[in-house]
Amino acid sequence: MREIWGFPAYEEYPHRVSAEVFNLWRRVWRKIQRPMNFDLEGIPPMAMELEEQLWVCVDVSFNKSPVIAWSDFQNKDRALHDPVPCIVTQFHFGASQIREQALLVMAEELHRMIGD
Repeated sequence: MREIWGFPAYEEYPHRVSAEVFNLWRRVWRKIQRPMNFDLEGIPPMAMELEEQLWVCVDVSFNKSPVIAWSDFQNKDRALHDPVPCIVTQFHFGASQIREQALLVMAEELHRMIGD
C-alpha cells in the first residue's frame, strides 16, 4: 500500500471497531495473509485497502487519496466479544459521515471472501 501518512490529516481520534468486524477481518487475514483492495459497493467512488494493521478508505476518483484510516488496533488481551480500540485518522472533513457505512460494506465483502 502507498504511504498515506504524507497526506495532511483533518482529524485523528480514538475509536472502537466492533468485535464482529474485527474478528471477521482476522479470519480473512489469517486465511489470505496479503494486502487486499476492493471497491465499496454502494459508496462510490470509494474503495478499501486493507493491510494487517491498517485499513484505509480511499477515493478512487481522486487518485486513491485517503479519506479515512483505521490503525493502531489494540487487540491483545481482549475477549472476542469486546470492541477493538484503534485510532481513526480522517483526511477529509466528510469522512465521519461514511465511517460506519464503510466498515459495514467492508464486512459484507469479507463475508463473501470467506464464503459466509
